[in-house]
Amino acid sequence: MNAKVTISNIYWNKGLSDFFFREQALSTLEELVNRSTMSGQDTLYALDNASYDMDIDDVEEMFYSESVEYCADEFGIELEEDDD
Repeated sequence: MNAKVTISNIYWNKGLSDFFFREQALSTLEELVNRSTMSGQDTLYALDNASYDMDIDDVEEMFYSESVEYCADEFGIELEEDDD
């Protein structure tokens, strides 16, 4: 049996996030959702659609090793300007 795990499943379910995402990857995902110009739910929907054909391990590796800006660009998510 196969099951499709989406980014929104991982974001909303602590058990899944602990199993599939390392702490740094989850932190990057959370920052991306928080900095997106869209609502959180719309951002997660866009991430689910953009990553539909990707292996969840590859998605996790991207969030683990790349910046929020890089991930947003790869998934077509516009970020709010950084106040720094």
